[in-house]
Amino acid sequence: MAEDIQEEIKKVADRITGCRFVCLVGYDGIPVAQHIIEANFDVSLYDAEISSIMLSSREVRKSLDLGAERELIWLTENSYFIIHPVGDDFFVYSCLKATGSNPGVARIELNKAKQVIQKIIYPDT
Repeated sequence: MAEDIQEEIKKVADRITGCRFVCLVGYDGIPVAQHIIEANFDVSLYDAEISSIMLSSREVRKSLDLGAERELIWLTENSYFIIHPVGDDFFVYSCLKATGSNPGVARIELNKAKQVIQKIIYPDT
């Protein structure tokens, strides 16, 4: 199971132009799988901080009765983050270079990976 998830994360990262890394993380901030292509920083720290964003987003979504969260996109001066919830316990996200990357491909690949990972983690749903 863990090897299948790791392989899926690696495939996604390798398919995205300008990808720095792709991670599957629990809402507790603990990484399940990572594939790092280019990062000169502690990716696990990013995992924990993105988890905080996702927990806040979850609370806002529930408070405003916005329905199921499908994707969160966050663009900063240096990075482009695309985040997809996977069930109630995890999320998969990519960190791309702010310029020279392909966010459209990243969105498609993460959506495909989300479905595969969801079947691995939650086989009975």
